[in-house]
Amino acid sequence: MKRAFTLIELIFTIVIIGFLAVIAIPKFMNLTTHAKNASIKSIVTSIEDSVENIHAKWLVDEDFVWDPDGDGDDDLNQTSGYPKYLDSGKDESELFKYVLKIPIYACGNKSQSCWREYDDKRYEYIYNPNKILRLDYNSSNGMLECVDGVGITKEECRELIY
Repeated sequence: MKRAFTLIELIFTIVIIGFLAVIAIPKFMNLTTHAKNASIKSIVTSIEDSVENIHAKWLVDEDFVWDPDGDGDDDLNQTSGYPKYLDSGKDESELFKYVLKIPIYACGNKSQSCWREYDDKRYEYIYNPNKILRLDYNSSNGMLECVDGVGITKEECRELIY
């Protein structure tokens, strides 16, 4: 006697698979956005941690000189002890190279999903042309501060990175 699945068993299995697909698909739809947001938060945290380490060295050692560009000048804000700059300036191919061991590559020819410095100490992450996150570096307190971007408000930025 041959054993086979009944029509009821097959229909029941198809319904369960369909139900699982309805639950699972929305979870994966925003996976790329969540990954980008996690990457942004990780980069901002790494920058701020590195800046705090430099500041801590300045607090402990009164003769501490921080000269990442090798020009012989101390590149610390002498009143606060935080770095004056995070990198060598606008239009560079690598960002945050003064404070990160492995710098972030700037947009270059890309127009989305990348970082760029759009003005001295002003950075942006370009999701796409309609959604741009903007951060300003403040050398008085060593913080990357959210400003209104394109399609992202200052409050949305704060929720994303803090």
